[in-house]
Formats: sequence, structure tokens, C-alpha cells
Amino acid sequence: MSVVITGANGEFGRGVLEAVAALAPGERLIAAVRDPGRAADLRERGLEVRPGSFDDPAALAAAFAGARAVLVNATFFGGGSELRGQRVAAAIRAAASAGAARLIVTSWPDPGHAALPDVADYARSERLAREAGPAFTILRLGYGLADAVARDVIWARRDGELLAPAASARCAPAAVPDLVEATARVIAGPGHEGQCYELTGPRAIGWDDLAALAASMDGRDIRYRPAGPAEYRAHLAARGLPAQVIDGLLGLYGEFRSGWAATPGPDLARLLGRAPADTLEAVRQRVPRWAARL
Repeated sequence: MSVVITGANGEFGRGVLEAVAALAPGERLIAAVRDPGRAADLRERGLEVRPGSFDDPAALAAAFAGARAVLVNATFFGGGSELRGQRVAAAIRAAASAGAARLIVTSWPDPGHAALPDVADYARSERLAREAGPAFTILRLGYGLADAVARDVIWARRDGELLAPAASARCAPAAVPDLVEATARVIAGPGHEGQCYELTGPRAIGWDDLAALAASMDGRDIRYRPAGPAEYRAHLAARGLPAQVIDGLLGLYGEFRSGWAATPGPDLARLLGRAPADTLEAVRQRVPRWAARL
């Protein structure tokens, strides 16, 4: 029997694969990937690589054959909510049909209170995971949340101030390496069946904190200036951002202002067996990854 890690060519999936290999060196691991040609290095290290596109039910059936556990990795955001929901549903059903005893499914923070249409599928995917048959563990890990606010730090360094329609909102993103390790520990360890974990940073931070982070990275005074949605829309339009992107960002800030994703919880520390990285450090870690792209 084996453990299948889907999306193993991506940052998160590959990190989980490597972490499980370190935590459970005797475990038979299978990397399920959309493009096996990009996984030659995994084969060279002796890992089994199988085609596992969420758009190909036959490939999923073959990828999950003989699996005792499957990580259904839903940390991808291209294509929109409806398509992601269809893909994740196909993976959950294929894992159940293959006879997997465990499903570990990644999700989004507090999806029942997330109003953004772009993440509406996560609540449905959670329900399907609970009903599919195998023992389930749901990881609400918010992969991408630290990146979203790192963008504000990057733009603040560019502009000399942090302009955002966040009002007095707060958020608590977790560090990606901590999310990777916690996921690997759930996969490698017993006792997580039927659990839903909300994985957050250890404290909530506000946009004043993000401005201070930008200032510390640049060595100059950078402050947060709250903006209304109309001002922010005009600001982004002047920067040349497409209307669809602007609408998405305004929707995300609306979520933040509502109090969504603002409450830190203990689950991440419990899974890690140690204190997670500080929330502001989680954001700082993502700045270099995106600075050259924005």
C-alpha cells in the first residue's frame, strides 16, 4: 500500500512529498503529477511518478491504484471556482473508488463564511470529502493568503506608502513551510481521522504591521493609508490592472474587512509540536517570491 501526493510538481505538493519522505522514510510514496516530464528529478531519487491530472478520470484511477492514503491537493487557483470544484470532486471520488482508506483534503480558511465566489467550491469539496466513504482529514490551510498580503508589502515598497481598502482589518496567514510540515505530519501520523484543522499564523496582524514590514525591509518610513473602494479601484486602474483583477482584489479586501480569516487558532502549533513562524515572518518569506513578478 502507498501514499499518493497529488500536485507533486507544485511548490506545496512537492514540499509535502519531501517532508513525508523525511518523516516516514519507509513509506512508499507516489507522486501524482499533471506533467510527468517535469518530475524527472523525482524519478532520479527513486520515487514513483504517475500521471495524475484532475481532468483525466482514467489517469486518476491508475494513479490512486493501491493507495492507502491520498492527499487531494487543492492549492491551485487558475481556472476559477467551478472548474477547481469539478477537479477536486473527481479526485475525491477516484480516491474513494480506488479503495483508499484515508483522504487528506486541502481547503480554504473558514469556507462557510468566505463570501468570495472564487472560493465557493471549497465548502462543497469539504462536504464531499466527509461523505465519500474513506476516513477524512480536512486541512483549511489558506495556501496563498500570505502571498496576497505580501503583494501589499511589495507595492508599498514601490510606492512609498501602503494604500489599501482594508480599513482596520486583521488577518493571520501561516508560513508556507509550516503548512507543508503540518500536512506531512497529518499524512505520516495516526489519529487525524474525522478532523478538520484550521491552520493559521499565531497572531493577527493589520495593515499598519504590513507597512512597518515594508519600512523595515527598505530602511525608510512607509505608512499605511486606508482607501475607500472607489479610490483603490481608480489607483489600480491607473496602474494598468485589468478590471477582473481589480474586482477580485476588492472582493478579497471586503472579506478581510468582514473579519474573515482574522482569528488565530492553536491547530497549527499542535500539529507541528512547536510554535509556528510569526505571522509577519510568514508574509516576509513570500515577498522575494513575488517581488520580481509584480
